[in-house]
Amino acid sequence: RDPIITQRASKFEEATDRYFDWLQFISADRFPRDFFFKKGSTAESKWMELEDGRNAEWYFDEASKPQLKSVKKIVKEDEDVVEKSEAVRSIEVSPRETEADATGDQQSLERKLDRTLYLVVKSSAGEWTLPQGEIKSEELLHEAARRNLKELCGGRMSVWMVGNGPVGHHQTDQACTFFIKGHILSGQAQAGVELASEFKWITREEIEKTVSAEYWRAVKDMLSTI
Repeated sequence: RDPIITQRASKFEEATDRYFDWLQFISADRFPRDFFFKKGSTAESKWMELEDGRNAEWYFDEASKPQLKSVKKIVKEDEDVVEKSEAVRSIEVSPRETEADATGDQQSLERKLDRTLYLVVKSSAGEWTLPQGEIKSEELLHEAARRNLKELCGGRMSVWMVGNGPVGHHQTDQACTFFIKGHILSGQAQAGVELASEFKWITREEIEKTVSAEYWRAVKDMLSTI
């Protein structure tokens, strides 16, 4: 599963974005608020608060900071504007961390929304691997991948196989396993299917802690770091 939201920015990235935003602000022409905002409206008031906040910032020598007047004004809002502003304030932004994150539910697709998640299954022998199975005669790799995924994890997932060729392989004394990249579009895997007793949706780092060291060395280079 691909990331759903952007990754959380580091402190350096946040500071850099804020700095370049500020450079653009101080080098831009003054904003004609009388043209864009209704006089005395909530939008005008919010803009003036933002403008004063930016004017207060200075990234260089304090002695060279220009003296700027506040653009704030005491505004009187009409009833229609007040009702609209209350409606806007009632909107709540969903948190980046979900209930699945809080409970540690690794079978949920609603976890680690800013990361790529991979489906791993537990075989009847108790080993955790990416979904895999045998290929039948005259069967293409991507066809075998789709069939094995359905047999292992049920038919409730809609999956798009990105290509017909493998993105990696795992060689052992007994067999060679080729991996086909696929994206889940909808649905969910099923637990308790005969060939896969358990499943997890986990990140690259979690895979390293779940699978064997030999298996990790074989698959790590084809896993995304995002």
